[in-house]
Amino acid sequence: MTAFAVTARLAPLLTRAALTRALVAGTAWGLVMGAGCAAMALRDCGGICVADAALTTAISIVAGILTIGPVAASGRRA
Repeated sequence: MTAFAVTARLAPLLTRAALTRALVAGTAWGLVMGAGCAAMALRDCGGICVADAALTTAISIVAGILTIGPVAASGRRA
């Protein structure tokens, strides 16, 4: 019964627009963080390891979707 109550409470919040906002905001945050980490590696080491930059960017995107995404999804227009 508890799972049903939680689902019923969250269902109006999880619209298609909210999920799209969550994915877009989380992905944008992850790309910016990945680019920032790659820029720091370029500055510190004088080069960028492509595999390291790709892994860092992928982890940043997942972290962005999981952390920034819910914040963006809960935003409402006035």
